[in-house]
Amino acid sequence: MECPDNDAAFSSSGCSLFSDAEADQATFFFEEFCRHIKGPLAGEPFRLASWQRELARNVFGCKRPDGRRRYRYVWVEVPRKGGKSTFAAAIGLYMLMVDPEPGAEIIIAAGNAEHAGICFNIAREMVLRDPDLATACTVYRNRLVYKDAHLRVIASRQDTVHGGNTSCLLFDDVYLQPSRELHDKLISSMAARAQPLTLYFTAAGAERTSLAWELHDYATHIDAGDVDDPSWLVKIFGARPDADWSDPAVWRAAHPGIGVSVAEEFIAEEYRRAQQTPGFVGTFRQLYLNIWGQGRARWLNMQHWDGCDDRPIDLAALAGRDCFAGLDLSTTTDLTALVLLFRDPDDGYTVVPFAFCPAETIRERQRRDRVDYRAWQEQGFLIATEGNTVDHRAIRATILQLARTFRLRELAYDRWNSSMLISHLISDGFSCVPVAQSNPAMNGPARELERILAEGKLRHGGNPMLRWCAGNAIAHVDPSGDIRPSKSKSIERIDLLVAMLMALSRQMLAPRRRSPGAPPSGGTDRCRLTSLPGRTA
Repeated sequence: MECPDNDAAFSSSGCSLFSDAEADQATFFFEEFCRHIKGPLAGEPFRLASWQRELARNVFGCKRPDGRRRYRYVWVEVPRKGGKSTFAAAIGLYMLMVDPEPGAEIIIAAGNAEHAGICFNIAREMVLRDPDLATACTVYRNRLVYKDAHLRVIASRQDTVHGGNTSCLLFDDVYLQPSRELHDKLISSMAARAQPLTLYFTAAGAERTSLAWELHDYATHIDAGDVDDPSWLVKIFGARPDADWSDPAVWRAAHPGIGVSVAEEFIAEEYRRAQQTPGFVGTFRQLYLNIWGQGRARWLNMQHWDGCDDRPIDLAALAGRDCFAGLDLSTTTDLTALVLLFRDPDDGYTVVPFAFCPAETIRERQRRDRVDYRAWQEQGFLIATEGNTVDHRAIRATILQLARTFRLRELAYDRWNSSMLISHLISDGFSCVPVAQSNPAMNGPARELERILAEGKLRHGGNPMLRWCAGNAIAHVDPSGDIRPSKSKSIERIDLLVAMLMALSRQMLAPRRRSPGAPPSGGTDRCRLTSLPGRTA
């Protein structure tokens, strides 16, 4: 299938002047002093890919008639795992230590502190791992200093210093920037510099109403020749929206990191997952083929869901079995959700959901959410508690009753708004474990749910409220590829699905069988306030 021609070399023929000496100096610095920090190439010298070499030569070699750099803005669009953060860190160090700008101020910026820190930490580690750089630079937690030049990291508008005098701005993961405030303030801080340099590094974004899309749109018009702006240099990798996303040739043309920073086998595995999970198709196209505006597709394959065992759950047959519970307490509009999860001998799961809401709010909920809560209540799928706020006493009573029938090993909960109820459950003798609602914490159970749906091993009893929540969910994907369930509209509920995933997260960490003599739920095993790996404190 046809893809954009991403292999065409940059040409220096459009430059008024081209300095081979300065272009060579930059590429020499990158490959002589900079090293890979992570992955299979960790510790190896940073060898520029052909596109990185040509880009660097043009950035530092193309000159204006007065000798200043021609390009003031560089737009680099590369799919995830394309090597952009390592490249950006190396450029930052060059601007700190070699570029002759007096009192240079180099800023690494991103949408939040975590993402800004990725690029900065690579730069810092490059310094620490090279004896010459480590001797010449002073290394601080969030700052590198060389003579009168500084390189630091900024993640929000509040981090900027009034009256700053930025000489080089490295803007990483532009598609994650929530607004244009930080960007505009940093750009304005460069006004007094003779040859300011802004380098944007980004993957494709999902939204077409963002700062990243605005800059992407301008860059594509320059790249196509529709706009003449000699201060911009553009390099964009990605497949056309109508390209065959199943074709490995398309993958290789769209992603310059395949075979270098990411294995084609990994991309193939992600493609197979997208085949099984329709909600991941847009994510695959965005992350690995760099196609913009994929929107928010539904996460789970509901045909797979409906193909699972939907026969009514025989609670008597589950009596005495180990289970894990997930509890998601509600806000004023959400449902309170409690889900019991049992592991089955075939490596599948049986789930028993309980949904709660205040009885006095059912009519308004039906109007707002456009579903028949009253019918679900009459059918026994919804527990209506007295009053106009959720009754935690009813939830506690339900859990106590269930614990008399099942061996409730752990209860996973979200810390939000749960302290009083959890305190009571702890006093009742339950083992209660907080589970973060972050991408790293939810990624494991989310992937496991995808697996059991694809294999037809989820026994959900045909519960219509659980199915509704599952069908509402979209996959929120972070830059690391970790996912968590989210919702696309405020009227959509996903609470039962979230509670199920919390229970699943604890089940996945538990030993397959209970060791002899271990206390049953409701015994002396008190609350273990531990969290999933990757949880933020």
